[in-house]
Amino acid sequence: MLALFNHKCRWSYLPRLFIQMVDDRTIKKYEKEAKEKSRESWYMAYIMDTNEEERIKGITVEVGRAWFGTESTRFTVLYAPGHESYVPTMISGAAQADIGVLVIFARKGEFETGYERGGQTREHVQLAKTLGVSKLLVVVNKMDDPTVNWSKERYDEIESKMVPFLRSSGYNVKKHVQFLPVSGLLGSNMKTRLDKSICPWWNGPCLFEVLDAVEIPPRDPKGCL
Repeated sequence: MLALFNHKCRWSYLPRLFIQMVDDRTIKKYEKEAKEKSRESWYMAYIMDTNEEERIKGITVEVGRAWFGTESTRFTVLYAPGHESYVPTMISGAAQADIGVLVIFARKGEFETGYERGGQTREHVQLAKTLGVSKLLVVVNKMDDPTVNWSKERYDEIESKMVPFLRSSGYNVKKHVQFLPVSGLLGSNMKTRLDKSICPWWNGPCLFEVLDAVEIPPRDPKGCL
């Protein structure tokens, strides 16, 4: 899954980023709708997946749009589909982006499915690079899953497999790629740094800090469309 960030001005899959911007009444409505469709655990996805087709299928079909702000920056999020049937839609989102956030699932089997030859993780990385998304944050999500439990070994395993592929796709890993562990469900390591009691081995920044520090590539106003 690729969440594409369009930088707006100096001054925000991650649905948990937007929870504070959606009132409780709307959240309750989404919970009810999801339950009626026998998809109780998917209600937060309704924040970005707004049309009926997406909610019935349980996958993102269109490029979802939302915004969030840190203390110094305002971002527009272009939430791109991850399914192979909607690659053209993903391309339309990536073409507008300044920063790419590649969301990798830490759960055993989920990362491997996307990363294996022909998987969508590989295709999205290559498309993003081709479309000019030169800076990439690789967010290893679901670190709170009981099968992972914030395992440094699992995080390191994913990073060690991704780095050679990112290099072969044209990314300068040392300069333009950064990895970090998160839990999108709990909001861990997104707005504030991880508590040592949760993840004692992580000494790096949280997602918001990384986004604020990214130097946005310049755009040529006279360039081709």
